[in-house]
Amino acid sequence: MFSWSEIKKHNNEESCWVVIHGNVHDLTNFLEEHPGGKDILLGLAGGDGTQCFDDIGHSDEAKALCKRFRIGSLQEHPGGEEVLLEQLGKDATEAFEDVGHSTDARDMMKKYKIGELAESERSKKEEKKATAVPKTDAGDGDSSWKSWLLPIAIGLLATVAYRFFFLSQDDSGKP
Repeated sequence: MFSWSEIKKHNNEESCWVVIHGNVHDLTNFLEEHPGGKDILLGLAGGDGTQCFDDIGHSDEAKALCKRFRIGSLQEHPGGEEVLLEQLGKDATEAFEDVGHSTDARDMMKKYKIGELAESERSKKEEKKATAVPKTDAGDGDSSWKSWLLPIAIGLLATVAYRFFFLSQDDSGKP
């Protein structure tokens, strides 16, 4: 797996790497053999040559030859760089879990781990979560009749307003 920063370093005749369909190819030894000339490959060196490769309409033989020069894969987040930047400087645990990452993604994360959050910071985060959630009264059951009080009061008020409005009018529709 190679990052773009590593690939971009290989952009000359001494080291010519080109990304094609997410695969990294070292085309340094193919520069002189390329039927279209080395200038085309050097123009793509250190970058993504997928569109150029597809636009030319390479033969099956050329595609097979291309595989011979494959040295690895491009290391990218499937959701794009923006997804990672959104979580910059934040606790991304919830966002990571909500997406439902695969076991492979979880295993891949292990190689990027550089440490753990200090215990003192974890407890502060948990305290903030605890204070943000309203507490409910689970004690004597008083909360159950209180939850019905507002809907009953609104219903009674609506009934009184309806009767007052319609019953205070005579048959002509005038009050």
